[in-house]
Amino acid sequence: MPDLNSIEILIRDEGLTREQAQAVVDNGQAILCIACAGSGKSQTLAYRIARLMSQGVPARSIVAITFTEKAADSIKRRVASVLIRTGQSPNLIGQMFIGTIHAFCQNVLADSDAVFRQYDVLDANRFMLYLMSRYPHLGIAELKGRYKDKYFDTLEQVRNAWSILRDEGLDIDDVTARDEQLGTTLAAIRDGLVQDQFIDFASMVREVADRVQVAGRVRERIGAVRHLLVDEYQDVSGAQEELIAAVHSLGGSIFVVGDDDQSIYGWRGAYVANILEFEQRYADVHRHVLATNFRSTRAIVDVSNAFAASQLGPQRLPKTPRANADATPRQL
Repeated sequence: MPDLNSIEILIRDEGLTREQAQAVVDNGQAILCIACAGSGKSQTLAYRIARLMSQGVPARSIVAITFTEKAADSIKRRVASVLIRTGQSPNLIGQMFIGTIHAFCQNVLADSDAVFRQYDVLDANRFMLYLMSRYPHLGIAELKGRYKDKYFDTLEQVRNAWSILRDEGLDIDDVTARDEQLGTTLAAIRDGLVQDQFIDFASMVREVADRVQVAGRVRERIGAVRHLLVDEYQDVSGAQEELIAAVHSLGGSIFVVGDDDQSIYGWRGAYVANILEFEQRYADVHRHVLATNFRSTRAIVDVSNAFAASQLGPQRLPKTPRANADATPRQL
């Protein structure tokens, strides 16, 4: 095992802020890291992962969830750099998971049930194309009149309804009882996806979130995660939060990074209350605030902070963003 002091020395010598360093070395089981814009959250995540490994944590027990593959690649490069400088092998990255929640769920499902290995994954664009290609057979045309007979508006509303259904874990029968035509369309989509061996992003997360609640291979896989790190936590959905909570309930630590000021995906299922209410849902939460913006001038930081405060009001998480005093450029 590498010398733990080597990572501690590197943290000091690399010039991490005191806020970043405290977040990196915190050994808490439930950690909320509020990262203001330009505050170096990716760097913080990378150092935290490297420090876990310097403590002897098996790489395979670490999972880091990012919002995009581009962000995942960036964190992988940063982690590799830190591992090399602390005498560890960068090849260890291949033993852990760093990627999107959808890619993680796809791996878990494929490992737990051979059926899912045959499924073709539909991202948001491909799912829309799927609806278009089966438009006559899914009952979507019957809903068109609700949206002034606009074809694409109807498709988008059906896609959103499906995403909400899967994200919230709703029963199609309950939807049908309130809206028979919409329920019929959603049931047709569900059956069509299974028949055609397709699975969309929302369904992958829902499958894992449901299966982790009962004994089986999925629960074993999620239970093997000892350290879960989540980037852009303000943009996670309800089903994704269920999965995060499951890791914690099975004994794993959770380290979530985000900023309620930057929540922009409510329209597609992101639930900003996840970050606002984190300290109410989990016990003994450790909070860290990365407040130093190394990307923007003081004037820009002050204006954006005032705007966020005026728009979000009293429910906004307490933070005081500030510009880097000496305006020294930094790699974030």
